Amino acid sequence: MIPAATSLNASYHPPVARLLTLGPEPALRRVWPDYRHLGLSGRDVPELVRMATDAALLDAAEKEAASWAPLHAWRALGQLEAQAAAAPLLALLEREWEDPAVFDEVPLVLGMIGPPSLPGATLWLFDEERDVRLRVAAGRILAEVAHEYPERRDEAAAVLTQQLQDWPHQDPVLNAVLIAYLAELQEVAAAPLMEAAFAAGAVDLSVQGDWEDVQIDLGLLEERLTDPAPTRRAPTKAKAHRKAEKQARKRNRKKK
Repeated sequence: MIPAATSLNASYHPPVARLLTLGPEPALRRVWPDYRHLGLSGRDVPELVRMATDAALLDAAEKEAASWAPLHAWRALGQLEAQAAAAPLLALLEREWEDPAVFDEVPLVLGMIGPPSLPGATLWLFDEERDVRLRVAAGRILAEVAHEYPERRDEAAAVLTQQLQDWPHQDPVLNAVLIAYLAELQEVAAAPLMEAAFAAGAVDLSVQGDWEDVQIDLGLLEERLTDPAPTRRAPTKAKAHRKAEKQARKRNRKKK
């Protein structure tokens, strides 16, 4: 494993090759390094895509600095808003979504890349044959695009709302995630749909909280009217995303 990754190091050129030596970096996006300061630019996108999807690097031992290079390449492609990277990164996510790093980071990066990510994410979200965890990731992509590209906000919100209309027939985790992202987007028009799903007990309360919590998020309530349920929502969007993945994994195991 390690020799394979090492042998590939020589196939990358500066400034992309510098990513092979960075090793672990903070997970929080607000403290990511600005990879453009390493000299990366649009001309490096093809090589960054190759690094981002390099199977040998993805499989390298975690103790090796080079094993972190794909993660750095993902982030750099996001910062560069590299539209050409949308299709390869969607394919990577489809293939490797059970890898926690891929599941956590790639949807965020696809959101930074923007509109080219929307068609694929929409198809995954609508596909009932897909694993619920991949559909959770698709929802996150849509929400991230909406945040990064306000002109596409209404389109993304409409897709999320359309999928939530199927709440009686889908996993409570997926319902909770859709509601969480619509609340983030302040999609008040979807409130009746959300309320109906909560009233029917079709929402996993551990992801976003209960209906009162969501009403507060939407600005429909100033404060709770009742005592909170024992299971409280995750405190951040990233934690909610991970929580949803864990809950979906548990449900998936029960079905086997």
